[in-house]
Amino acid sequence: MKKIWIFNKPTDIWLLSLPVWLTWLICFLLPENILQQSIPLWFWVVIILGIDVTHVWSTIFRTYLDKEEFHSHKKLLISAPLIGLILFFILALSSTTLFWSILAYLAVYHFIKQQYGFMQIYRAKYGFLNLKKRISDKTAIYVGMLYPLFYWHINYDRHFNWFIDGDFLNIRTWLNTVPIWNDVTINTFNQFTSFIYFCILIFWLFEEVYLHMNNNLRFPWGKVLWILTTSGNWYLGIVYFNSDLAFSLTNVVAHGVPYMVLIFFYVEGKRQIKSNVSHIKAISNICLMILAIFVLAYGEEYLWDMFLFRENEAFFSKLFSYPFPALKTYLMQALALAALSVPQVTHYILDGFIWKTKTNPYIKTVILR
Repeated sequence: MKKIWIFNKPTDIWLLSLPVWLTWLICFLLPENILQQSIPLWFWVVIILGIDVTHVWSTIFRTYLDKEEFHSHKKLLISAPLIGLILFFILALSSTTLFWSILAYLAVYHFIKQQYGFMQIYRAKYGFLNLKKRISDKTAIYVGMLYPLFYWHINYDRHFNWFIDGDFLNIRTWLNTVPIWNDVTINTFNQFTSFIYFCILIFWLFEEVYLHMNNNLRFPWGKVLWILTTSGNWYLGIVYFNSDLAFSLTNVVAHGVPYMVLIFFYVEGKRQIKSNVSHIKAISNICLMILAIFVLAYGEEYLWDMFLFRENEAFFSKLFSYPFPALKTYLMQALALAALSVPQVTHYILDGFIWKTKTNPYIKTVILR
């Protein structure tokens, strides 16, 4: 059977980039009063539950439910959730604010490394061309993500947060103690740093085009689109649209959809190596995986809401009413926070290891071939 490669035009554009571009279009078309509304329940179900939490659980098909993968990474797969449970229980017990801050920055690091990892896949597919450039691909993609985060920390007037209010460091409060730091200084600083930001990305793109044309090389469309899409998404979601809805939509779709596509592609690609699988069978397998991880994500969010928050009871109680009140004691709340964060923390830890070619021979045969 002919193998379908997702990191090749136009397939990757449809699966990896187009969903992100559509979120931009939606945000630009929505009126300001809609963008500034609080996230409605249906949006939470579709985007947060259906993509964000669901993509976390997709990792199990790549690890725990694969006998070969589980055997190869057995120590890591067993120790990661245990270490995460213990460390985050200690954090939650000492300070819930510290718990959410550590979790938020761990999530940010994970999001950044995923975008960088996809870029490396594109670079590998193009043969890791060692072109002498003043601004490297690594610099371009990191600047594209880190500047919006820097802007977020400096301008503490964003109408959104990563997990909860105050989970990021409040640098703005410290800057307000500096006598010269006022509204005029802030605006000037923002304009200057934004100018530098766009100059770096434009110069990187110009250099990329020039070197490939000058050396008569195949232009790396996938890599270039990925870096520009990543940069555009972080800038629009964090800096341009000061909206919780816009941030959640752009952030979750750009992170969750490509990751699930990669997981499904890897699982089915590996299965294809061992036995020929028809297109219909592969599609049905993917549909079953999506259904399974959505059910697991539903179960996790049901427990979060039942034990702790009670923010989405209107949704969950339609199928299963809560058998007892939310947890009241600080100890039990800390334990619930730690236990329910285990899938997320484990996902962050494992994702830093399972995609390395040194520890996984199938990376080259499934993804990089």
